[in-house]
Amino acid sequence: MVNEIALKRDMAVTHEEFYRLVKTTISDDELINIDLINSAVYFPFAGGHISISLDEEQIRKLASLSIHHTPMNFIFKNIAKNDVEAYLEKFDVSFHKGGG
Repeated sequence: MVNEIALKRDMAVTHEEFYRLVKTTISDDELINIDLINSAVYFPFAGGHISISLDEEQIRKLASLSIHHTPMNFIFKNIAKNDVEAYLEKFDVSFHKGGG
């Protein structure tokens, strides 16, 4: 039986920023398989696997400000809930942009 958790997020990053920053979310970035054709990454984590696929980049306009953002789909396979939460915490720290 495969344990699978699926999540969706919309992050204020471009694809280029994502591919650079996702490497900081695990201790051995050489384990990350980047699939530029399908806009996705795959890697082992905590005895299971994580895949993150990116939807098309979008631009959100707020008055005269334009913010790039990318909807993302996360799939965690065979990873305990507490390990999923730990990964997402590290992910959030890695993708945090300036400000307070």
